Amino acid sequence: MGIIKVWELQLETGPSPRWRSTLKEEFTYHRTRVNEILHGNGQLWSASSDDTVQVHDDLPSTEKNVKPMPPITHPAAVRAVLPLSTTVIAEPYLLTGSGDIIRAYDVSSPDEPELLGETDAHWHDVIALRLWMRKTTIEGEPGKIKIEPWIVSTSLDGTLRRWRLAELLNPPPKPSIEEKPTVPLPEVKEEDDQFGMTEDEERELAELMDD
Repeated sequence: MGIIKVWELQLETGPSPRWRSTLKEEFTYHRTRVNEILHGNGQLWSASSDDTVQVHDDLPSTEKNVKPMPPITHPAAVRAVLPLSTTVIAEPYLLTGSGDIIRAYDVSSPDEPELLGETDAHWHDVIALRLWMRKTTIEGEPGKIKIEPWIVSTSLDGTLRRWRLAELLNPPPKPSIEEKPTVPLPEVKEEDDQFGMTEDEERELAELMDD
């Protein structure tokens, strides 16, 4: 079972100060290993090998009867999660890494997350997703800087790649596989006398038959 534990840390005073930890809460809503946890904007997001991403609001233990948001199910274990609501752009989008695919969701309605697109990002599992606010100078306009949100992904294939956020949220359509036109084979013309016999051969055959 994947268990998320919430601890309270308190620094003890004295000649040898140290941190004292107290277990405050345990969340057991994942069936197996928890791969990543992100907290922000009053929410706790988690990705798990049980093929789900789950989000829970910060609530006191006395309010556990509040209905949680439904899990977002994936076709494979989820190893990376990036809720953009917890970043500087504060947008209601969620990016996940499951297998070698990066998926983008609109979670403005948490009860009904909408899959926006899938990007075949790597040839092995995606293990981390992070936001990068890329700054570039605007050509022909000295002193002006363009800031554009990009996503950086890392994978077990040993690579680190970057993606425009706009393209992940609205990926280009996959190219259709065009059927190659069939080329007709040239007709083989039969020669009339291909298996014909000469007069001498016919006469010789007739003599053999008479014998």
